Amino acid sequence: MSPPEPGRSRRLLAALALGLALAGPAMAEAPRTIPMAEASAEQLGAAAVRALASGQNPEAAALAAELLRRDPKTPLGHYIFARLALAEGNTATARKAARRSFFAAQSPRQHYEAARIAGQAALAERRFSAAAFWARQTVQYAPDASARAVGVQDFRRLAALNPLAFSLKLGLRPSNNVNGGADDRLNVIDGFDTVGVLSDDAMALGGVVGTADVTASLRITQDARSQTRLGLSGYSRLVDFYGRPTATPLSWGSGPPPAPVEIRNADYSTASLSTHLQHSRSFGPGFVGMAQIEAGRLWQGGQPAYDWQGLELSGSKSLTPKLQLSFGAAQERRDWVERARIDRRQQLDFGLRGAAAKGSWGLGLSASALDSPSAQARYWSVLASASFQPKAQLGPVALSLAAGASTTVYPDYMVFFMQPEGGRQDDAVFAELGLTVPKLGIAAFAPELKLQAVTVDSNVSRFSRTEFSVAVGWRSTF
Repeated sequence: MSPPEPGRSRRLLAALALGLALAGPAMAEAPRTIPMAEASAEQLGAAAVRALASGQNPEAAALAAELLRRDPKTPLGHYIFARLALAEGNTATARKAARRSFFAAQSPRQHYEAARIAGQAALAERRFSAAAFWARQTVQYAPDASARAVGVQDFRRLAALNPLAFSLKLGLRPSNNVNGGADDRLNVIDGFDTVGVLSDDAMALGGVVGTADVTASLRITQDARSQTRLGLSGYSRLVDFYGRPTATPLSWGSGPPPAPVEIRNADYSTASLSTHLQHSRSFGPGFVGMAQIEAGRLWQGGQPAYDWQGLELSGSKSLTPKLQLSFGAAQERRDWVERARIDRRQQLDFGLRGAAAKGSWGLGLSASALDSPSAQARYWSVLASASFQPKAQLGPVALSLAAGASTTVYPDYMVFFMQPEGGRQDDAVFAELGLTVPKLGIAAFAPELKLQAVTVDSNVSRFSRTEFSVAVGWRSTF
């Protein structure tokens, strides 16, 4: 619905001026009729809402037009026209009016109501991505827990309807050790008296790490119990060292030592691009399985490193309404670009997630192994982790906690002619504290700060390191 014509609008307002009953400050005060020109914006708005609720659409439109004449940015005026247009099936007008109402809104409730109408208009046009965006806005501005739960449920239903799926993760992480460097200059190997000296670029270097992880997929088949999607994924990791560090190249002759060279940021960059075909199927209430094949290429330091092809099988099973088990297995083949070498990697994962009175928790166990013609690359690893997200907040701040430990063994690893007993062994411990402010979010994505610490103890001291970092990003609040 569009605003009524000026002549018709004036006739409606003149008629309304004769019978506009506006209650006084006290409930006991008798209703009184006042001229339209003397009515305040609040009085006009109240009358417009009553007209809309009672089905007096022309009167509601005329009052909304008068509100917008006085102030073109009045959210209520745009909201009423959005409601009226949607009722008439004019979804394009409803969508535009609802958007104007949302961006002019001055309170969470006004944002919430405008987002609901905008989402309904987008759904009527089968614009699922836009409808999902507005569903997230209803979650952001929900007036209570019940309305928020409805918004979350709406978003998940829309995501299931949408043939397109898209995710983007951006991160920025200042750290005291972005290159995985050692803590100590001396390289000591357990069981040997020999001591080596590490180069400058093998030491821990501070800087900032930026990451971007994007995935897009299209649903190509679907039935009542299964769906198949074709997707494309990309990942990039960039490093910016503090203070332009330098390293002095090794000198094997008797001449003057070579001049130091700058350690390039690009040498520590990583990027990957891949495509995947994914099929998921329901095997009964609470039991979902997924199979995925994937192929891609990895770049390191700006140069092609290896191509890979992989197969992944995973699933989840609801044990109770508040307890879920997850499991997975993966196999990957890596064909190195500039060397005659093929590595094969296997991984098994198990997880358990639950909800309790004080918050949600998770436990995870992962085992992986790499088989390679290179003795230095062969390893096996075990990782255990735990997480907890309390319901209680610290004022406006929501907390999340995570910790874990891992052991990685390179059984055939050697340093020149020396091999530690049992091979090289790296024992790691990590902890993470996440801080999120949900009320500062946009479309139910909130800013998040993660304080992270990692300590690795190795029997080859080159790989013993400590890292402290602060990660900044955005996360969904549900």
